[in-house]
Amino acid sequence: MGKVTKSTEIEASPEKVFAFILDSKKLNEISKGNLEMEPTSKEPVGVGSTSHWVATAGGNQQEFDMEVTEFVKNKKFVARTIGASKFKSTMLFTLEPTAKGAKLTCSMDYELPYSVLGKLVDKLKVGKDMEKNIGAMLEKAKKALEA
Repeated sequence: MGKVTKSTEIEASPEKVFAFILDSKKLNEISKGNLEMEPTSKEPVGVGSTSHWVATAGGNQQEFDMEVTEFVKNKKFVARTIGASKFKSTMLFTLEPTAKGAKLTCSMDYELPYSVLGKLVDKLKVGKDMEKNIGAMLEKAKKALEA
């Protein structure tokens, strides 16, 4: 199982940052080419909300559905894969107030549908791509929120 964790401090209130990351259109803008998400349940987002995701890493594209399993407004939400997807993951977004605004952290635990050789490919390529993609997503969120 792989794990990626990245953080950035954003000069915006936790409320503003939280609203931004819950907005599927904004999330898709900052993740363009690496990740796309479409809600499959009604708003507002909360425990039980579902969405369909398409993610690309290591040259491979995975499609999967996720369900929100924990939700604390303006602080955190956790989503995990559901259904028949071979890609399994848990994604956690947390927000902590700072003197300048908020610290946004995104953590992803994931398991790819690979054999032993595939695990080596994960370590050498997929994990690095995911780390790069999540880092870029956070930086783009920071830039958009501070503009």
